[in-house]
Amino acid sequence: MTGETVHELREATAAEIADWDALVAQNPDGGQFTQTLAFAEVKRWDGFRTHHMVYDGAEPVRALVLERHGVIGRFWYVPSGPWHPRFDSIVAATRTYVERHRPDLVSVKLEPRLRRTDEHMALLRDAGLVEADDVQIHTHTVIADLAQGPDALLASFSKAVRKNIRHAEREGYTVERVEPTPALMDQMWARMQTISGGNGLSGMRGEEYYRTVWKAFTDHGMADWWVGDDGGDGPQTITFTIPFGRDVIDKDEGSRPDRRINGGAHLGRWTRMQHYAERGFEGFDMMGAPPSWRKDDDTHFMHSLARFKTQFAPIADFVPSFDLELKPGRQRLWDRYVRPIEWRAKRRYTGLW
Repeated sequence: MTGETVHELREATAAEIADWDALVAQNPDGGQFTQTLAFAEVKRWDGFRTHHMVYDGAEPVRALVLERHGVIGRFWYVPSGPWHPRFDSIVAATRTYVERHRPDLVSVKLEPRLRRTDEHMALLRDAGLVEADDVQIHTHTVIADLAQGPDALLASFSKAVRKNIRHAEREGYTVERVEPTPALMDQMWARMQTISGGNGLSGMRGEEYYRTVWKAFTDHGMADWWVGDDGGDGPQTITFTIPFGRDVIDKDEGSRPDRRINGGAHLGRWTRMQHYAERGFEGFDMMGAPPSWRKDDDTHFMHSLARFKTQFAPIADFVPSFDLELKPGRQRLWDRYVRPIEWRAKRRYTGLW
């Protein structure tokens, strides 16, 4: 790492913000859904200030920045970003901008979407960053490789998955993409409560949060809704997906527990994978899993869901968040004392920071 700055960080222009999602899709990482206008809208609802920033250079990087005001200062966070092969330049440009324009910041949390390897962890540390906790729920996730072709993809599934797919097809289970309606969203929320015997996923956000996410991405034309029908009372499964960048996010799903046909969830996932492969997506992200080294830990809140997901593909680990510490003393105070108290007071798992 030379520390040479080949980028300059600045605020995006009005014209760039108007075309923001298309520009984000041109980023070196192919574009992350957490960098979009829809995600910015969700986080403003969640109480954050949002900034649209551009790392200018021969290969520019667009970055959505979330700002929060804690009791000891202000913090920036770039969800699932930014990334450029000259990451030292990204860090140097960030530091220079903050020193000139935002000396009130305690730290900037950076989170390039990189697979967790010794090389990538060393690259981030060598850039002067300090490892922090995971933030995004899909820092550890399951991603099916759509680029390998349908035959190879199907063959990569477990024997049980392939058997369930064939059974559901034979019994007449149907899967289709539909237009969302308020009634469908009502059904979705009701079905999401049936997870874990009616207890829902541990630490789920409230209904208003999910509806805000669904509406924001749907209104921005960045969502697909899918229903699976087994001939029972209403859809057996309802699924909300976010197709953006190189990967599609299989974000939320709810199911009616009194299923008439087994294997519908397997057929639904396989149908969506084929659809998105035909549209040119490279990966199918199943949105969350335990770290690979905890895959057999039944105390992890994602354990039961991951058992289903890993029938399709192995767990993929990405690098955690890293902090560019601008005021290290305040950062340590925040991490050790203030943040744990605030976290307990909220008593909720945010999933998306």
